[in-house]
Amino acid sequence: MGLAAMPRDWPRRLGFALLALVTPVVMGYVIYFQLSTPALDCALDGRTGRVLAVPEDSFADWAGLQPGDVVVSVDGVPFAEWQHPAVGNYPAEIRRGDRRLTLELPLVPLVRVNLLSLVMGVLVALIFWGTGAMLLWRRFRQEDVRIFFLLSQVFALAVLILLAFPAGVRPASLALLSIACFHLSAPMLLHHILTFPVPLGTPRQRRRVLVPVYALALVMVFGAFSWNSLWMRLSVLYTTLEIAAALGVLTYTYVHRATADGRRRLRLIVSGNLLAGVPPLFFYLVPSALGSSYRMPGWLMGPFLVVAPLSYLLAIARHNLFGIDRLLNRALVYALLSLGVLLLYLGPFVAIYRLLSGDPLLQTMIAVGLTILVGLSFSWMRSLVQRLVDRVFYGGWYDYPGVVETISGELVRTLERGQLADVLIRRVPELMQLHASRLEILDAADPTSLPDHSSAGLRFPLHFQGRIRGLWVVGPRRDDDDFSAEDVRILKTLVRQAEVALGNVLLVERLRRQLDEIRAVQQRLLRSREEERARLARDLHDGPVQALVALNLQLGLLQETIETQSATGEALRDMRSEVRGLLTELRQTCAELRPPMLDALGLGSALRALADEWFQQCGVAVRFDLSPDAALRSLPDEVSVNLYRVVQEGLTNVARHAHARQVTLRLHRQDAGLTLVIEDDGQGFTVQTDPHELVSQGHFGLVGMKERMALIGGRLRIESEAGKGTKVFAEWYPGTGSGPQNSTPPR
Repeated sequence: MGLAAMPRDWPRRLGFALLALVTPVVMGYVIYFQLSTPALDCALDGRTGRVLAVPEDSFADWAGLQPGDVVVSVDGVPFAEWQHPAVGNYPAEIRRGDRRLTLELPLVPLVRVNLLSLVMGVLVALIFWGTGAMLLWRRFRQEDVRIFFLLSQVFALAVLILLAFPAGVRPASLALLSIACFHLSAPMLLHHILTFPVPLGTPRQRRRVLVPVYALALVMVFGAFSWNSLWMRLSVLYTTLEIAAALGVLTYTYVHRATADGRRRLRLIVSGNLLAGVPPLFFYLVPSALGSSYRMPGWLMGPFLVVAPLSYLLAIARHNLFGIDRLLNRALVYALLSLGVLLLYLGPFVAIYRLLSGDPLLQTMIAVGLTILVGLSFSWMRSLVQRLVDRVFYGGWYDYPGVVETISGELVRTLERGQLADVLIRRVPELMQLHASRLEILDAADPTSLPDHSSAGLRFPLHFQGRIRGLWVVGPRRDDDDFSAEDVRILKTLVRQAEVALGNVLLVERLRRQLDEIRAVQQRLLRSREEERARLARDLHDGPVQALVALNLQLGLLQETIETQSATGEALRDMRSEVRGLLTELRQTCAELRPPMLDALGLGSALRALADEWFQQCGVAVRFDLSPDAALRSLPDEVSVNLYRVVQEGLTNVARHAHARQVTLRLHRQDAGLTLVIEDDGQGFTVQTDPHELVSQGHFGLVGMKERMALIGGRLRIESEAGKGTKVFAEWYPGTGSGPQNSTPPR
């Protein structure tokens, strides 16, 4: 990376990076010091050499030391002058009452004597250091994060040195570092609380407060370096007052200055800081300032102090403190997922490998099987782990981006009122942990008809085409807390998407109403056309047909009076022939308009007559499988006519397109309804379910058949495949027709 690509604030970044290394370096030195420094594992008065206590199973106990013994000399050197040279056993002269004994005095590494305090100090320091370093890494540009980082590093050093060493054993350099860090941590805590999460006052006002606070803290640090007891007490007292003031400011900010969302974020921090600060404040710092020896032991402060950084971590996880909860969430998900995959794969594989160590082929097969199992279960495991981590992070609350992503996807697919209501009434409260919600959709764009709900929650009007067409009432949070700014922003985002979905729902409903109206008009047209056909057939039969019959009779009578060989007789014969031809054509037209057998003998006979006529024209035989004529004769007139037309159109399609050798016609009447099947062994075709596709391919007859079945409340289904013929299924059930089914037009 060139210099031009480096950030402009790289010197500051480098400085903070070096500061982040101080705590690990000091921590390593503390561990090294305690590993290499010799110490007695019994309680000993350093001035008189008297043994105060000997723990059971300690090295001193094994050496034979007892409480009350006095160490006179070690390795020939008086005890008051002896310095611990190194770890090992040294001959010592012991006075026990009136006797003089020579025993081995064991010196062990300090860590053996001080392991609990060392672990406690390192653990607490690591938590403080890690919390600050992580925040600095992700949010370096934020001033409040940099202040928090410095506070956490200083406090980590102070706690590490204070807790990791027993009294009187700290090296002088570490003791001075501990004093400096301890006294500087209090003003830095006040500085942090004055700027986060709600900045108090202006930057200039904060400087007026903080400059003298820091200056006086430095004075106390240098005063404590003198090891004067008065200065030590004054410095501890000043630090105590600073910490108390910081906790007071934090409480004031929470009660009076924070918003509802800010109080939610502060709640964990306030409780964590109070729990971490109050016990050490009253049971360690105050007694130290008063010079009392009755105070909390250092190792006991660790569990209290560690609550403070842990509360920040929990607030980061649950309330997106400093804006990095998503990072921690995803990191924990993939860490747990990796661990789960490792256990699922490595554990069984190692066990089976040990049991089947002599069969490489079986081991390979098992490894492949475990790999497939891991691959198939990965998605499920990831969803499960994500839900568990979200529950830990958000305490049963919700993941904001996940809510928007999930609800947006469901709203995009919403085209029904019921679907929209399910998403807004059930899914959103379920994901956002809300109480019951309500959705009202207006059938007319009249906002005055919106219901007035006085219950707690939020009201969001839903607009469509510039008017209010709905109202979404969101129930309150299940934790009975106020809605945060983040909650309201998410809900407003969902409202905008819900308005789009509502517009789609209303448009689809409008299109369906228009389609229903078109279908109703179409059905009326079909019915009117059939009625007009019947009327026209009746008028032709009663008018022109009867007139032609009478004319034919009159011509016959006239022909008998005239000589047949004459020119007039020849003309009469030609006239009678034309009249009979015209009469036949008119009767055929009447039959096509209204089959006479349909009215006289019923549907079965009419279909047989139609098939006979079709056979004479096309030469294709029709095989019948019909219910008895009595059963078919009882069908409603409208049903019979439309079924006849369906068969008529079906045979016409077979003649035009199928090139079939045989046609089978099945018509079965049952109590539940009626089924008509027209089957041919022709060339078949690719069926299109969309009526527009049927029309574009020239299948007007099939569209007309579907419309006729819809007219009587039936349905038509087509099965066909190229080279395998075609089957047309028409089904009708009583009571589903849309028109009068028992009405019979006059004949």
